[in-house]
This record gives sequence, structure tokens and C-alpha cells, in this order.
Amino acid sequence: MNRYIQYGSVEAIPYYNCSWKSFEQWEQTGIKRQWLGYPLLIFGTLIELLYLPIIYIIFKTRLIKHACYKIIVVLAFIDMAATCCSCLITGPLLILGSVFCMYPTFTYMAGSFGLAMWCMACATTVSLFANRILSIAFHEYADVIEKKLAYFSICFSISYGFYMFFFTPSICYNSVWISWIPDPLSEMVPSEEAAHMYKNKPQAWNNWIFVTCMFLLFSIYCAMVKKIARGQKSKASMAIFFQCIIICFFNTVSALIYNALSFVTPSFWILLSGQLCWSINHGCPALIYVTMNETIKREFKKLVFGIKSKVLL
Repeated sequence: MNRYIQYGSVEAIPYYNCSWKSFEQWEQTGIKRQWLGYPLLIFGTLIELLYLPIIYIIFKTRLIKHACYKIIVVLAFIDMAATCCSCLITGPLLILGSVFCMYPTFTYMAGSFGLAMWCMACATTVSLFANRILSIAFHEYADVIEKKLAYFSICFSISYGFYMFFFTPSICYNSVWISWIPDPLSEMVPSEEAAHMYKNKPQAWNNWIFVTCMFLLFSIYCAMVKKIARGQKSKASMAIFFQCIIICFFNTVSALIYNALSFVTPSFWILLSGQLCWSINHGCPALIYVTMNETIKREFKKLVFGIKSKVLL
């Protein structure tokens, strides 16, 4: 975004000039994929609608007083914002068969926003995992540690997102690649100078660090759960364990596929998997909350469907 401010417009930024082709000519370089665009649009809309009652329930039931739920609420808002890019913006771009040079300013802005939300989600997810591990490892000091960690994590994630939005190169959507990629593919002749201009090292480092942290934290968490979980507690621990597996899977696949774009040209199915994992990644927490979190699930049924859980005497 700093380049947009510096040069005054997207097409004034070096190596982002699309003027050597008309809109119609650029349109012919894209591929319309309605079969993917419409499902993404529908999925994104449902996820956005699903998050609203979840956030309301967390505040209504006073779960928000717990440190981990403070992080969960922040992550929910980030996921809602990220879903706007991964589904509600990407869907129509797929339907139109868009490439960067069809809507350069909009695509550039949306790419910066989507990138910032992805990096914020990575930081917040790592923080949430760390919070759960510390609450188990230092149970007697959990109230003090978790609260401070939660506020620090939230401040760090927001600051990190602002940095990625304003001070790193944007990513540009291309319907042929089914991906948001660093290269706008706007140059008549590719060059090393242009490639250097597009390269976003902070994002690559974000993905590698994120995958490494998630692997380490997940391994530690598994070992701790296996060691201390007993009886009734083990059921709750296993529920959290499966939630972690689901979230880890989609996060990790998205990060690895995107970083792979820097080294190889993946097949169509891998690119498609990356897009789907990115979209599901920001939507699956909402689905997890209403299916695996007992408090939220109970209140969700009551709020949305008017179903009251029976209390066994």
C-alpha cells in the first residue's frame, strides 16, 4: 500500500502498467470459472452469517471473560474479514474470469487487504495455540499468564496486520492460476527487475514461520494431552485436539502451497486445493464452534432454531 501512496495510482507503480493492452484483450487472457466462483460466494455468505450469532453468544454467555475467548473473538473478526477476500471477492473474480489488469486498482487493494488478514490470522492462530498450551502447562498461574498473553497477542496481531497491509507488496488475483499471486502478469516481457519488485519476502517468511510454529506447538500439545488427560477431562481434551487438527490442516496446506508458487508451477489440482483450503481455513472455525463447542452449540440451537437442550436430573 505504501507504493500506491508513493506513486499516486496502481498503474503508476513500476511494472504494474497495463496500458499496452485494452480491457477486452486482458479479458481474453482470463478464464471464467463459474463452477467455482458461485460456490465460493455462497459458502462465504453462509460463513459470514454464521459468525454473527457465534460472536453474540460468546458475549452473551460471558465466555469473553476467559482469555482464550478474547483471542477467539479477535480471530473471528479476522476470519470474517479474510472470508470477504477469499470468498466474497474471489468468487466474483472467478465468475468474471478476472486478471489483474482488468481491475488493477480494486485487485491491488483487495490483495493487500487479503494478505494482511491472512498474516493476522496466522499470528492469532499461533497465539491461540500457545494460550492453550500455557493454560495446561502452568495451570495454577493460568489466570495471570493467559490474560497478559491474550492482550499482547491481540495487539501484536493487529500491529502485524497493519505492517503487512501498508509496507509489503500486494498480491494480485489471476483466474488462470486460481490464486492471488505476487506477479500481476502485466509486463509484456518478464524481467528480473520486475520479479524483484513483486517479491514479498515478509509473506514467505510468515508462512514458513507459521508452519514451523504450528508443527512445534501441535506436537507439544499432543504430548501434553496424552500425558495429563484422564477420564472426563480426556473427552474435552480430545474435542479440542480434533479442533486443532482441523485448523492446523487447512492452515498448513494453504501456507505450503502458496510458498511452493515461488519455486515451481503447481498442477491445476494443487492450485485448486490451495484456494479451497484458504477459503475453508477461515470458515472452519465457525463450523467447529457450532458443532464441537458445547456451550456455543447449545446457545446456537436456542438462538437460531429455538431448541432448548434438555437438562438431565
